Amino acid sequence: MHAIGRPKSVSQITALIFVGLLLGNAPTSAQNPMPQTQSPASSKPARHDSVEVVEHLSPEEVEEGKLNDLYESVAQLQRKGTCTTEIIERYQSEVIPPAEKSKFNVPKNKFLFLANRDIGNCYLALQKFAEAESSFQKILQYAPVWPGTNDSAYPINFRQIATAQMGQQHWTEAEQSLLKSVDLFDPQIAAGEKSDAELHSHLSLNYRGSQSQSYALLAVVYFREGRIQDALTTVEKGLRRSH
Repeated sequence: MHAIGRPKSVSQITALIFVGLLLGNAPTSAQNPMPQTQSPASSKPARHDSVEVVEHLSPEEVEEGKLNDLYESVAQLQRKGTCTTEIIERYQSEVIPPAEKSKFNVPKNKFLFLANRDIGNCYLALQKFAEAESSFQKILQYAPVWPGTNDSAYPINFRQIATAQMGQQHWTEAEQSLLKSVDLFDPQIAAGEKSDAELHSHLSLNYRGSQSQSYALLAVVYFREGRIQDALTTVEKGLRRSH
């Protein structure tokens, strides 16, 4: 009886080591992408040879600048490393209502995406997993407009949904979210590999690293479900895709 149980235990330990290595070696830039949301540089007049040159902004650019200022006033606090309920409340009261009222589709969806993503990350940090899942699920309606479904933030959001589901021990739902994340990365990686541009090559590598993290979490889900062989196979896929 002891001889039968031992190989299974060794396989579990070996696979867990692989998962840890996979998560530890994944590129940091692929874990938490931070889309640029700086205020337009043209909002201040430039002076050259005593002649003022003022670039006129469109109404949409003006609106984006205003929403960006509101968003950054809260996001800068969050970037200092501490998530609090006060930060979440400020997103909900100072950023989301003005964004929802915006008449311009791209700025509206952009800052609703960013605010809800940051709120979700705060809830994860506070281990409020149901609230985090709700915030990440909301993002799905904004992402097609900004940053687009071809951006890595889209499959990463499914991984964040899965993380919140794992926190609630909703293993079946987490599995489906992670499978979706993995599948969404494939065309992004393929598009990068078909291009000779250095930028696309770099993005492709980052996408591979981020996809490997989704594979690693998927392996953890399989372990929790007792599907040891599926977990081992998934870890191997993740390791292959990360190179």
